[in-house]
Amino acid sequence: MMQPHALEPGLLYFAYGCNMDRVFFESVLDRYLSPGWAARLDGWRLAFNKGGEGDDDDHVVANLVDGERCSTYGVVYRLPFESLAVLDEFEGVPEHYRRGTIWVEPLGRQARQAAVAYFGQPSWIVHKGKPSADYLDLIVRGATGHDLPEAYVDWLKKLASLETAGGYQAEV
Repeated sequence: MMQPHALEPGLLYFAYGCNMDRVFFESVLDRYLSPGWAARLDGWRLAFNKGGEGDDDDHVVANLVDGERCSTYGVVYRLPFESLAVLDEFEGVPEHYRRGTIWVEPLGRQARQAAVAYFGQPSWIVHKGKPSADYLDLIVRGATGHDLPEAYVDWLKKLASLETAGGYQAEV
C-alpha cells in the first residue's frame, strides 16, 4: 500500500456500505487513505436490495434508494482520480452499479460537498434477501469508526432482520 504524503488533488467519494470501513476500503484500493469524515445524504435511504453478489441468491448489499423523508449517513473520502477506475471495477460499473454525483452535508462542517456515489442498476434490484452478517459487521465497524450518529449505528445493528423496505428516518 502507498504511504501517506501531502494532500493530493482528487475527488470526494461518499461511502455508505462496506467501504465505510477504512481498513477494508484501503484493501480494495490497495493504497493508504487519509481519514474520511462523517456526512449525511438527505432525500435518500439506505436499502439492502442490490442482488447478484456471490453464489448465495439471498445475499444482498447496500444501495441508495430515493426516499423523500429519509437520510443516509456515510463517510466521505478524498480519493486520487486514478482510484476511480479501481473503485468502478470493484463496484461493477456499468453492469451492477452506476456512478453519480450527490450533495452531502458533512457532520461538524459548514459547507455542503459534491461527492461521487454508486447506485444499483435496476436489473440487479431484488425484493428479497438480507445482507450477510460479515457484510453488516463491516458497515457497523465503519459507522462506529467514523462516529456516525448513535441512533443510526443502532439502526444498522438491527438490520440483520430488516426487510428491504423501510429506511432510516432522520430529523433533518
